[in-house]
Amino acid sequence: MALEKNHFYRFGSFRLDPAKRLLKRGQKSVSLMPKAFDTLLVLVENRNRLVGKEELMKTLWPDSFVEEANLAQNVAVLRKALGDSPEEHRYILTVPGHGYRFAAKVSEEIEDDEADLVIERHSRSRVLVEESGVRSGHAGILAIFSSVLKRRWNWILGGAAIVAFILAVVLRLTSHRPPPLGESDLVLVSDFVNTTGEPIFDGSLKQALKVKLSESPYFRVEDDSRVRQTLVMMGRSKDERVVWPVAREVCERSGAKVVIAGSILRLGNDYSINVDARNCLTGASLTHQEIDTEQQDQVLNRLGQIIQPLRRKLGESMSSMQKFDTPIDQSTTKSLAALKAFASGEEKRAQGRESESLPDYKLATELDPDFAMAYARLAAISRNLGQVDVADAYLRKAFERREHISEKEKFYVQARYYEDTAREPVNEIETCKLWSEVYPHDFNPLNCLVNEYIEIGQLEKAIEAGQQALRINPDHALPYASLARAYERASHFPEAKAICGKAIAEKVDSFWIHLVLYRIAFAEGDDRAIQQALEWFRGKPQESNFTYYQAKAALSVGEVRRSRELFERARLLAEGRGLKEQAIAFLNGQAQFEADVGNTREARTLAELALRTMPNSVRHEAFATLTLARSGDVHRAEILINKVAQQPLLGTGVNDVVFPCIRAAIDLDRKRPAKAIEALQPSAPYDLGTDSGGVTLYYRGLAYLQLHSGKDAATQFQRITNNRGVVTIDIYWPLAHLGLARAYATGGDTDKARAMYREFLTLWRNADPNLRPLKEAKAEYSKLSTQ
Repeated sequence: MALEKNHFYRFGSFRLDPAKRLLKRGQKSVSLMPKAFDTLLVLVENRNRLVGKEELMKTLWPDSFVEEANLAQNVAVLRKALGDSPEEHRYILTVPGHGYRFAAKVSEEIEDDEADLVIERHSRSRVLVEESGVRSGHAGILAIFSSVLKRRWNWILGGAAIVAFILAVVLRLTSHRPPPLGESDLVLVSDFVNTTGEPIFDGSLKQALKVKLSESPYFRVEDDSRVRQTLVMMGRSKDERVVWPVAREVCERSGAKVVIAGSILRLGNDYSINVDARNCLTGASLTHQEIDTEQQDQVLNRLGQIIQPLRRKLGESMSSMQKFDTPIDQSTTKSLAALKAFASGEEKRAQGRESESLPDYKLATELDPDFAMAYARLAAISRNLGQVDVADAYLRKAFERREHISEKEKFYVQARYYEDTAREPVNEIETCKLWSEVYPHDFNPLNCLVNEYIEIGQLEKAIEAGQQALRINPDHALPYASLARAYERASHFPEAKAICGKAIAEKVDSFWIHLVLYRIAFAEGDDRAIQQALEWFRGKPQESNFTYYQAKAALSVGEVRRSRELFERARLLAEGRGLKEQAIAFLNGQAQFEADVGNTREARTLAELALRTMPNSVRHEAFATLTLARSGDVHRAEILINKVAQQPLLGTGVNDVVFPCIRAAIDLDRKRPAKAIEALQPSAPYDLGTDSGGVTLYYRGLAYLQLHSGKDAATQFQRITNNRGVVTIDIYWPLAHLGLARAYATGGDTDKARAMYREFLTLWRNADPNLRPLKEAKAEYSKLSTQ
């Protein structure tokens, strides 16, 4: 939109200067975001006609796709700056369904002072050289020659100006320095210095700055949890404020290149916001941005205005910033109080105090009911605590408000929604792949792929994505945990233990790391490692989860009485921390396992209790229905599945795994094995996934046994015994051995059958003697041995 002549537009009490990109009302400058200024200029230049929405968006964002809401936001900002009211639009008219038209009378003025005009043109040419480099330098010089030579009386002054200009260009081109940051370099955002005495700025401005910088795909922003680990390594408190010069040392130790520091001061009635970028090694200032405002509620917007030039100075391209420049109040919140509460939650979460951060995030949503990322955080924490239905409700709210967040956070919310709430693995994987393409230096989309590939049982793909995530960020706990889980599920136990050991050595371990170590220790019979896990979880918030895994492990070796004690303890621990839904999940898990080991009365009792306790939870109702079907109450199971199947958003796990298992269990009870095998067809792609956990393979094997097809039954049971990582502590590991023994016996291979019976009896050597599968196995083995 550069003009060949240096002229201005006047309308009402405003003066618009395109060359300086300045809007003034009288003698006072009116602050506008770059895109808002561009929108105003387009409308003013085309004031004699209607400008269509599509034309405006193509002009303002020529190289990127944006939604119409971005344009509407710019127009809203302009109207507020120009003083338009909702009742009266004096400057910008909306033509519904078509576009916008500039309504005020506009006059053009050309600067009369020729000397000033020449200087102004010189300044404009210099800016073009800075932005475009060598190629635009020649064009700028020719423009100056043409301008000056037209005035004979100005030859001497013009010649001197040209020489000076050429020297400046030469010095500029020959002394061009590379940008301070290269692509994928790390930056550290230090704590904001707040001298206003107003606590509302504590934490909130740093959070806003981090969100806006993290939106850039050009560089990476250091994670707060890693900053705290670095402080501890330095012998300092992990809660110490990170300001200069401590920030510089943290920056150096973490491998970052630049420290970005901010401050806010109160000078009379004005707030002064300052942001500095400094070289970590030398301490030299790379850029300083400063802006003022008179109103507290404008501080966030004014901070947003100086972040774009900051990113540009750090080396990011203009095209990148145009694509990734969500207005700051959209990418965070319009409420400083809500942002402060959110920042407090982020700080506690970074310290590992996840449960304690919940009240802060809840307060943020109460202060701003449209705070999408606060809902997303509540969803993530609730899911980690086993509160699946609660998490789904929060995530739906985040997903509905995803237009109010930055592009990067939009990917995060969409990925979590497709994974956890809609449970659509295809959409989840596509979202994460696109996220990874747009932000190639971010490990989160790859970590997202790991979890989804584990979910659907594509374990080699999960390992590959996990390796990439760890290469991108070897300093964060999540890539270690996800890759360790992928190795475990793929039965690569040595690799999984190596990753866990590395995470512990680097002090980036998490409860997931210790769960993986426990499960592998149980599978390998490593009593010392089992004890270490027990000691690590004792007294921690995840102790209820760990106790549930202990209960499953006890049941898998046939110790039913001990397992029941542990299941009960896990539920009590969960209820004691207010985790009602987690307690019901434990109840349903125990009920399903009791049914599969033949304890039908106990299984039904537990399932009915789950249904009474959470009658409105579709997912928990589905799992209780599976228990009833497997324990022989098929009539009630049919009624319930027909009811649950009518509900929306059940997702792949319920539709393609749990429902097929319910139908197969009903058919097995009614001795219709062929229909059971048919019912299980949709679950085949997910046999090794987390929703199945070996159940679909086990039920399919039982159906083939009913058909007296020993070979086909053996194939299903062998897929369980060949994939111990899928069933490290589950009853389907020993039950698959019993199934194999029966399959070999059905096929007439008595030697293999006897060997497999012996393996099963060894696994259950300490089992409760009255267990039905144990008594049946002993009788069948004895009969085979006498043949």
